[in-house]
Amino acid sequence: MNFQFQAHKKYLSAFNFSSLTDIVLLLLIFFLLTSVFTVMRGMDITLPKATTAQPPQKKTISVAYSKDKKLFVEGKQVTKEQLGESLKKIFTPEHQIVIQADKSLILEEVIEILDIAKGVGATKLFIATEQAK
Repeated sequence: MNFQFQAHKKYLSAFNFSSLTDIVLLLLIFFLLTSVFTVMRGMDITLPKATTAQPPQKKTISVAYSKDKKLFVEGKQVTKEQLGESLKKIFTPEHQIVIQADKSLILEEVIEILDIAKGVGATKLFIATEQAK
């Protein structure tokens, strides 16, 4: 009884990309969900440029002031008279307030917004800029 086994070597003729595609899609979804988007929609604000611009920290309240004199607190439009009250509702001492004022505005108008924010009790006030290239 002579048993002879012949090994048949089959080479992989096609590569299955489905598992690789799953991994790539999962990574794409992960990075999209964990990235931070700081784009404010609906506001046309051109920030002034500065060479020492830095990204905002975590606990920030953004106050946007557009060139057509519209005020937004965290994306919600308010009047100048309502600004102090809406800041009081969301402000805590660990928050910093970032003023995103259009570069075409007069400095005195931006100072009024800073003054209202100081009246709420804010001590960490910043004016947002874009980093110059």
